[in-house]
Amino acid sequence: MFHFSEITDERRAGRLFFIMNVILFTCFATFGPYISAYYASHGIESNLIGILVSLGSVATIVILPIWSRISDRTGNRRAVLKIVILGACLSILLFIVSKNFWALFFTAFLFMSFYMGVVPLLDAVVISYLSQTRIKYSSIRLGGSIGFGLMILLSGFIFAYSTNLTFILSSVLFFTLFLFTWKIPQVKFEKKQKRKLDYSRIVRNKRLVFILFIAFAIQIASGFFYGFIGVYILELGFTSREIGIANFISVIFEIPVFFVIDKVLKRFSVVSVAIFCGFLVVVRMILLFLANGMGIVYLSMAGAGICFITLYYSCATFINNEMEEDLKSTGQSLLAFFQMGLGSITGNIAGGYISMYLGIRHAFMVFGAGLAAVCVICTLVFSALKIRKRLVN
Repeated sequence: MFHFSEITDERRAGRLFFIMNVILFTCFATFGPYISAYYASHGIESNLIGILVSLGSVATIVILPIWSRISDRTGNRRAVLKIVILGACLSILLFIVSKNFWALFFTAFLFMSFYMGVVPLLDAVVISYLSQTRIKYSSIRLGGSIGFGLMILLSGFIFAYSTNLTFILSSVLFFTLFLFTWKIPQVKFEKKQKRKLDYSRIVRNKRLVFILFIAFAIQIASGFFYGFIGVYILELGFTSREIGIANFISVIFEIPVFFVIDKVLKRFSVVSVAIFCGFLVVVRMILLFLANGMGIVYLSMAGAGICFITLYYSCATFINNEMEEDLKSTGQSLLAFFQMGLGSITGNIAGGYISMYLGIRHAFMVFGAGLAAVCVICTLVFSALKIRKRLVN
């Protein structure tokens, strides 16, 4: 049973969570889409960019489970959230003085060790609270898309003007988010005495295992996409302004998803939705392979917006509904482990080397072909299991 303090009014809490999502994704829009271009501006080769970009995924695997388990074991998710936000606020400033590969390596890993914990821990707090109210998570997460969309066009000009200003502004936004954490509801739950973490409670859920596998496969291609799309746009002869516009288009196409996603999930299984997202990523990879100007890139980015938020929202809400209370943060971190962790590491590092030998354009086709094969296999397996009534809605 939950005990809420400080904020008891649902609408007030809903507004607060909405604003926090606006701030968080505004911050990400300030630096996230340009980080690979920032590495390239320092003369880092594509294979090494792949390593640097993948450090966030390494932190997801190594550090995030620690944050999540502390959060679940103590029952004080808000306190852990404060720590990771403040850590991100301070460590991002080190990018200003990091100019060579090893300095960037250290800075990126330190920053990502904190940053990669912010979204899953905030989601664990928000979704747990909202499950006791009439407020839908989609209405809260919409704030993130709005914040990202409002900032992304401006951030391209800021990055072109001064990369240092990009990181300073990001730090200020993180600190603002940190201040808001003092006002969020203290969400505590009754902990089961001396109950050890038992992953068998998680893997017994066949749908969850299937979803984690699909999310992992999709993220291999998507991880490469998000890690190198900025560099690819520069290779096509455009600038950081076009990178900003491309990401703006992506987030604009996220917004309609929030108005229909709950209805979609009532009609279709989470597995079906995840497989659909996989095929949509394949189409995006093909479009980027064919791109000779920003028009096709923009079209691919529109699909990116639909795919990303649909897959993430579906998986996050599914995990919250399926996991026991003392496993909710751990469940969200497990999703991050396979999706933003292993999937992104594989996509970024493999994509970096493939790009070095074949070029980024052909790397998109390689990843698209591989994901297409996985999606076809998953469709056949899911259909067979559903017929046998072993994997249902």
